[in-house]
Amino acid sequence: MLHDAVDIAVGADELGVNNASFRVHHFAPQSAAPFPLLAAAAARTRRIEVGTGVIDMR
Repeated sequence: MLHDAVDIAVGADELGVNNASFRVHHFAPQSAAPFPLLAAAAARTRRIEVGTGVIDMR
């Protein structure tokens, strides 16, 4: 999952997309902390901004 997310961010960067937001999965062990994912995406991209996003389901 994490490798796929970084690959998608790389592809989006190559297409000229300006932002990649990743949602936080607090109760999923593979992605409970978003910052390592953000760091990996930032290290492999050149122009895209990376950050966390929230979808309010209320």
